[in-house]
Amino acid sequence: MLTKYSIKGIDQYLDHYLVYDFEAILKLVMALHGENTVFTNEHIPVSVSVADSLTEEVRCFVSDEPKMLLTDMFKYIHEVSIKIQQYNVHKYEILLRKIIDAHGLTGMEIPGAKLDKTYKMIDVDGWIQEGKYASFFDFHSTLGFGKQRSDYGRIKQQLDQVPVLGFNSGRYDINLIKNDLFAVIGTDNIKSVIKNPSYMCIATSDMKMLDISNYVPAGTSYTKYLSTYLGDCKCDNKIRCVCGLGKGIFPYEFITSFNVLSQTTIPPKSAFYSDLRGTSISDDDYKRVQFVWEHYGMKSIKDLLIWYNNLDVVPFIKAIKAQRELFKRFDLDMFPDGVSLPGLSEKVMYQTCFDNLQYPSKKSPQAFRFPSKRMSGYKSQYVEAKREFGLTLGHLDRLLNQQKYLCGLCYGPLSAETASADRINNKLGHIDGNILISCISCNTARKDMSLKGFRYKKLLEFNSDRRVYSIDKEEKDIYGKMKANIADGPSIIFNRYAKRNETKIRGGKLCKKVIRYDANAPYLWALGNDMPCGRLTTIEAYPNIVEDIKNDKIFGFLECDIQTPEHLKDYFGEMTPIFKNSLIDCMDESIIGKHMYDYNQAREKSRAKPARKLIGSYFGGKILIYTPLLKWYLSHGMEITQTYSFIKASSHKAFAPFMEAVSSARREGDADKSKAMIAEMMKLVGNSAFGRSGMDMSKHKEIKY
Repeated sequence: MLTKYSIKGIDQYLDHYLVYDFEAILKLVMALHGENTVFTNEHIPVSVSVADSLTEEVRCFVSDEPKMLLTDMFKYIHEVSIKIQQYNVHKYEILLRKIIDAHGLTGMEIPGAKLDKTYKMIDVDGWIQEGKYASFFDFHSTLGFGKQRSDYGRIKQQLDQVPVLGFNSGRYDINLIKNDLFAVIGTDNIKSVIKNPSYMCIATSDMKMLDISNYVPAGTSYTKYLSTYLGDCKCDNKIRCVCGLGKGIFPYEFITSFNVLSQTTIPPKSAFYSDLRGTSISDDDYKRVQFVWEHYGMKSIKDLLIWYNNLDVVPFIKAIKAQRELFKRFDLDMFPDGVSLPGLSEKVMYQTCFDNLQYPSKKSPQAFRFPSKRMSGYKSQYVEAKREFGLTLGHLDRLLNQQKYLCGLCYGPLSAETASADRINNKLGHIDGNILISCISCNTARKDMSLKGFRYKKLLEFNSDRRVYSIDKEEKDIYGKMKANIADGPSIIFNRYAKRNETKIRGGKLCKKVIRYDANAPYLWALGNDMPCGRLTTIEAYPNIVEDIKNDKIFGFLECDIQTPEHLKDYFGEMTPIFKNSLIDCMDESIIGKHMYDYNQAREKSRAKPARKLIGSYFGGKILIYTPLLKWYLSHGMEITQTYSFIKASSHKAFAPFMEAVSSARREGDADKSKAMIAEMMKLVGNSAFGRSGMDMSKHKEIKY
């Protein structure tokens, strides 16, 4: 959006957010739930700490009424959110004003304004001067937007929805408070993304509740998260640590009712014993509790709870800021650009590809002078329209020389037949200083598009054979054929037994070692290989197509019949080469074998029914095979018996830069253990991007949050 409206000196990142964390008391219930389950405790929210990155203030609320606790929490969040919204609007006010001047307030609902009039900034400034609005932010806050959002409507949603972040909040905190949550925040305008039993996102018009756990590798603890992005506590005396990164300690299971919080003495060490874990705190940990009680002048266990709760949010603010820097390297803003790491991963992958586009050679063609006949044509058009014309042949010749006789838009070579005078600003005429020389096709195609935008469009066209395209409705036959041939990965049980100093191999020799190999990062390796780039097209198979595939003259997917010769079946016996989805009739003994047939028959009412299964096979009938794999098949002796059609593509390692970026981060993590979590996260970025690239988008519905 900033580029579209030529805004410089402002980044696209929304700087501020809030964080929160709940603590609960464990109310003893001992209730039977079903035949085999006993509920021993009920978690009841008792306190919540909230902090924000704008003021860096922290507030803790404590209440024995969960609904009142939530009311206080969200009232405070609303107050801080307004400050963050004011900051956001002030930061992007120049952009918002430009949008209004360019398009008016299209699609926006302005209280008290006439519907049939297009308003500009002069009208808005007039309303502010009249006192109708106290400020531009006050005006911005009153605007509503319909379903068809304008540029202003889209950016308003981002500026107004302040991120409210927790750690493991989607699984624990939200479920802890959901009985009263929607009664407090209301149900109007709420959107949610649920991944049972977790809430990935809950959004209203002015906040977006997200879980940082969705942006880190699975199983990452809060302690590990903080140490990765902030480092560990550096205090020499861990007992007397006040840096904010030290360990917080609280007697969870000792607090069985709200009244216990009023106790005015330090709980005994035995109060910190956990029946759930079967552990207690160390002597040093208890000394730390005694230290913080005295250091912070605590008067009751409630004060200890507030200290403990605040300790979970203060460093959280700083850790999130450090984590966001990782994605800023890819020009991504974590929270507006995705609700989870897989969503961001896909954007990282494609972003990396677009950062490595190739440019035309810009080799100068033979020099020539601008054609006077075309110059006369421009002049006659202006005379006929009675407009000013201030262009000279000398100026055009100088421009040609400065541009090295290349098109100023696509950088292709020019000639007297293709050169044209293109206006930089189409609102002005053909006058010196408002002209660049372009080819006629670019001049015609650009219309009123900005120079920067059109040049990027031509750069993408130049790289069209090096980019992976989405398979859309124009290629529905290709889409259907590819989808039908996706076989997924096989699960293979190897049945060759070997034991060192016992098994005989290679003609009777004793096996001395059994070595296991683990393929490292196969998904990432696959992404780094040649991809089917450019627009895919289908052609009929021709007589010498297999030879052309072998000699790398053609690239793509061959639809064919393929089989394993009899003499190679023993070689491929342990891992058959063709994997395909086939209908398996479990009632046919000749297909599944006697053992599995008898087993299935014995199941009686729960017998397996005929279904499509992923199987390994020695042959494939009319299957689609990627040419790199097909070349491997052919080099290992497999035979093609019939060819049908070929899906033609361009060969290019489109995702190799992404593979290198992820691999480098993982190598850094191997060398420096302090970066281990970042390396693990980049591993997840690589794997997630691979999975997302094969996602069936046709099953998706439009989801807004």
